[in-house]
Amino acid sequence: MANADLPIVLHRIGYREQGTAYHYGPHRHDVHQWYCVLYGTVEMVVDGREFVLAPEESILIPPGAVRSPRSRDRAPGYLWAHFTNQRLTLGPITNCVLATPPELQQDVLDLVSEVQQPADADADDLVGALLVKLLVGLRRSATRASASAPALSLVNAVHHRELVRQVDSFMRNNLTRALSRRQVADAVHLSPAHLARVYRQATGRTLVERLTELRIEYGKHLLLESTLSVTQVGLSVGYRSFSHFSSVFKALVGIPPSDYRLSGGRTWRRTL
Repeated sequence: MANADLPIVLHRIGYREQGTAYHYGPHRHDVHQWYCVLYGTVEMVVDGREFVLAPEESILIPPGAVRSPRSRDRAPGYLWAHFTNQRLTLGPITNCVLATPPELQQDVLDLVSEVQQPADADADDLVGALLVKLLVGLRRSATRASASAPALSLVNAVHHRELVRQVDSFMRNNLTRALSRRQVADAVHLSPAHLARVYRQATGRTLVERLTELRIEYGKHLLLESTLSVTQVGLSVGYRSFSHFSSVFKALVGIPPSDYRLSGGRTWRRTL
């Protein structure tokens, strides 16, 4: 599968679907591993650190690290690749959860398609090129995010992580409410303006963006695991109209909530 023109040597790549009992014990590889979740949720432990991968999130694991994946909440479908890096800059995206930017989501789907059903003799070259494009794109996205956030001292970084945890917990517990920035700020005893600055600095996202992510994340869960109607799901995650919930859901997920439910959460299947 190696292509001398690429900055990586791709050794193996595959797509798999697992059940809720999926668990692979601790093991190592002497090459890089990129692991991308398409649907479901995976808990990945790398050298003792726990990472939770939701749909359209991935992790790059360095050579020699001990890793152990297991399903969490829902049975997963995932794409994985083992490769030797020759000249890519991968430090900024190693050992962290990587959200797939919108401009790269189609490339992930195309990669799954080529891995599952190679179209012709050039499929190996296309697979390698797509993987390189994804790695470079993920690195650029991570670099942009870090460049937009001022550097923090170690003490402030720890404090901010705890603050983010408290804020996220409060928002998760109040998704049915029409939360205002002041209500969230009051919950952590900060002014709204100060909280907004700190949260954006620590996460690269605004409070509104994160609250929307949490609403849609829980909406996905209810669509797949409950018998509530789509309108009821929208109400349960804080949207007062079906049309608003549907438009926000489609903008973030790529398909309407009703189609997401019908597909069983396997949004990538729409392109295969």
